Amino acid sequence: MRNFFQSSGTISIAAIFLVIALCYFHIPISYGQQLRPLSPTNQERVDRLEELVSYHLNQNNISSALSSMNQISYIYWENGRPDKAIQSFERTARYYEQINDLENLHKIYSIIGLIQLDLEDITGANRAFTRQLDVRRRIGEQHGITSALVDLAQVKSLLAEHREAIGLLEEALEMALKLNYETILPHIYNQLANSYMSINNVRQGEEYRRKYNDIREYLARQSMRGQYEESTIQSQVEARLSQEDAERSREQIKINQLLFQLEQDSIKRIVQEREDSLELAQLRAESQTREIERIEQERELQQAEIERQRAVQNFQLLIIYSTVGGLILMLLLAMIVYRGYKAKQKANKQLETKNRQIQLAQDKLQEAFVKIEDQNYRITQSISYAREIQKALFPPQVTINNYIPESFIFFQPVDMVSGDFYWFREMESSTISNRESENNTQNKEVNPDENGGFLPIKGDKFLISAVDCTGHGVPGAFMSMIGYNLLDSITTAGTSHPDRILEKLNKGVRRTLKQEEGNNQDGMDIALCVINKKNKTVEFAGANNPLIYISNGNLKTIKGDRLAIGGSQKKLQDRKYTPHLIKVDQPTWFYILTDGYTDQFGGEKSRKFLLKNFKELVFSIHKKPMEEQRAILEEQFYKWKGEEDQIDDVLVIGFKLG
Repeated sequence: MRNFFQSSGTISIAAIFLVIALCYFHIPISYGQQLRPLSPTNQERVDRLEELVSYHLNQNNISSALSSMNQISYIYWENGRPDKAIQSFERTARYYEQINDLENLHKIYSIIGLIQLDLEDITGANRAFTRQLDVRRRIGEQHGITSALVDLAQVKSLLAEHREAIGLLEEALEMALKLNYETILPHIYNQLANSYMSINNVRQGEEYRRKYNDIREYLARQSMRGQYEESTIQSQVEARLSQEDAERSREQIKINQLLFQLEQDSIKRIVQEREDSLELAQLRAESQTREIERIEQERELQQAEIERQRAVQNFQLLIIYSTVGGLILMLLLAMIVYRGYKAKQKANKQLETKNRQIQLAQDKLQEAFVKIEDQNYRITQSISYAREIQKALFPPQVTINNYIPESFIFFQPVDMVSGDFYWFREMESSTISNRESENNTQNKEVNPDENGGFLPIKGDKFLISAVDCTGHGVPGAFMSMIGYNLLDSITTAGTSHPDRILEKLNKGVRRTLKQEEGNNQDGMDIALCVINKKNKTVEFAGANNPLIYISNGNLKTIKGDRLAIGGSQKKLQDRKYTPHLIKVDQPTWFYILTDGYTDQFGGEKSRKFLLKNFKELVFSIHKKPMEEQRAILEEQFYKWKGEEDQIDDVLVIGFKLG
């Protein structure tokens, strides 16, 4: 079925009859009994394809979006979700209608009708095949209309609407006979016979049953492959009759030969007589021709004399006309030369004026160009200065190694300044809020000596995050400075649990940007880890950004909540984020990132890198030294990107504990 849209033909009528028969006699089939959920792998495929659909529709690339929609439909159809397949195909049909792709539109309705029959929804099938017929009529291809009429008539019969079915079949029969469409006639006669029988019109039913048998026998005789051929046994009586018929045929042939010979003799005599008459007529014609030639020669001599006299007169007139024409031509030439001279003078004056105007415009353009160059220089200098301010605000990447020796940061902004930023800090027990201090008191049984080299910091906790602000470049840089300062302010006040930090960060962004009052929709996505040195745990909370960690040879992913920080969603102004606790009792590698790496287009088919491929990459290199991991990630990113432009800021943070 995957090659359905590559075929120019229609769906096999025999296949439709088979599906209808299965539904009609309630034979169990694969889709019609129960629905089952998609496997995680297929659901992930659907999610990725839906992302592609949204992307292509945003780019107004409906053709590519339709390709992804069809793949989604087939995934549902082939994996036990015909209900979802119908919804998906109907969405596809709306877009085919929008671009007026009637060929694929009628095929979509055919598939929907088949699935409805599969689900024993005859009413739905009737609706789908009716739409298919409407599209066929719009296309205007007569064979296709005939097939669509037969398909719809079969569904009408299942609904016991036999008179409507008869009307459709008689229209199909008229068209099939006109088109000499012989292969469909058995289906039409068979259905007409059944329909007339269903309304108790036995005479008509028997008549069409006879026609059905006749056309089948006719097609059997005409078929080269012998698919309808039936062997017969000829009796001795039939053989004798055939022999007598052959004898009579031979006698008749002899009689016909004698009659033909007599006829040929008569024809020869007639031809001879006609040839004699023709010879006499030819002699008479030759005599007349010679007389006509003599008269024609005399006429030509007279005509030649007349032509000589006319030639003398014409020569005299030619001399007169040539003299007059020469004088007129000289006068016209003089006028043309004079007008050309005046026009050239006028054109020269206009050209001088235009040259002055062009020179003036060039002077203005040069002046504007100098101003633009100066403005660009000033803007570039301002952005460069902003980059230095942002660098001064963010700690150097290598600083993280002072807190977590086995760690790295891969940070690659798309512009001079970045909307992505990393943030980390150490927190001592004296800065933790009263509520969190109580929680820490409950864990006093942990012996600090047991933490050995788990985390070589003085404080009790270390916080690290990867943040992706709305946009990139200068707007993103402004948002990054707001986010950085808010994180410092929230944690300085003593909040150290990641879910509480995100809740306060959301309120701080909304308050700073006055989103309760205006239409500002800017915000940020974040992945935040809090490492507890004493308890040897990592607590995580995320807003759209995930945490990936590998322990004991197993890779696991914790997705962040689908709630961005900030934005104009007033109903979600008091957002709650889910905390996740990970016990680190053996070597464990952690990775947090923004979406710039996974959303980058590249590769042979210019597709996104995707989170799935990123997880496979880090799993394959996680046991290598951290600095080598960073180099591999950077190399793979630029190899994947190739000649494509970088579309977003890139930030990946990795660290190992235990």
